[in-house]
Amino acid sequence: MPKEFTINDIAREAGVSKATVSRVLNESASVKPETKERILNIMEERNFSPSAAARDLSRRQSNTIGVIVPEVDNPFFGDILRGITEIADQSNYMMICCNSDDSAKKDKKALLMLKEHRVRGLLYTPAVDYTTKEQQVSINKLLKDLNAPIVIMDRQMDSMEEYDGVFFDDEKAMYEATKELIHAGHTEIGLLNAAMDRVLARGRYRGYERAMNEAGLSVNKGYVFEGDYHMAKAYNLSKELLAMENRPTAVLTCNNRTSLGFLKALYERGERLSKDIACIGLDRIEVFDIINNNFNYIERDGNQMGHCAMDLLNDRIVCPQKPLKQIILTPVLRIHDL
Repeated sequence: MPKEFTINDIAREAGVSKATVSRVLNESASVKPETKERILNIMEERNFSPSAAARDLSRRQSNTIGVIVPEVDNPFFGDILRGITEIADQSNYMMICCNSDDSAKKDKKALLMLKEHRVRGLLYTPAVDYTTKEQQVSINKLLKDLNAPIVIMDRQMDSMEEYDGVFFDDEKAMYEATKELIHAGHTEIGLLNAAMDRVLARGRYRGYERAMNEAGLSVNKGYVFEGDYHMAKAYNLSKELLAMENRPTAVLTCNNRTSLGFLKALYERGERLSKDIACIGLDRIEVFDIINNNFNYIERDGNQMGHCAMDLLNDRIVCPQKPLKQIILTPVLRIHDL
């Protein structure tokens, strides 16, 4: 296999420095016309096609943005990525997408890799909450070491308030959903949530609790189940809830995978939504619209979040000194039958 022709080879043949070749690649006006012509002729003769990495290295910055999400196979984050790419394409940015699998270790590995690529900016959903001081110092050092604008998405962290961000008002969403169930006549309402050491879980619980308290209803702790926002755990917790002797008449499920786990457990019992138990879930599940399932849900527009996040990043790249901006998006209730 023939040896790849490199910038070093061009510099040697042209009798110039590597930096001069790089300036030609990046269309710099500081190279003499005759030198530029000589270099371009060599490139043409050798069928040389410079890599994006070579261009980026010479510029000390790239035309690439980094994106880190915790669940790349989750349709919600898929919608966010779609929204990001729609705006990034208009700005001629390439994208490196990393999946952290809700793992702090993978989060840090991704940040180190993106630093090596000199990304122009980062769109970032933290893998975990980073609650301890040690964790916060460590993750914030990695973020600062990127030396690039950063926009936080979906998971609002107290330790990352210095960055632009786009978030959904999940607390308000669960508050409105709980009120909707109460208005429909339900007083015994269950909650399938994640563990309360997670910022999203705490916000969603606050919304549920506030609506119950305002209606003069006490929260039955036996109806509050803490999982991990994954289907398998939600399925097992749902089996427990549905088998209770005095079970709730309605349930709130706190993300799309939790909803799927609940519905799997419900259908295994031969029971049906609304007829046997009411439910409002967080996030649309597309297949239910196709089969006319009449699933009640709180819609969070991931595509809109992706658009907003990329717009914020573009603004920060253009104007690094602009005031901090955090956008709170309002989810919408989609109620069919309670």
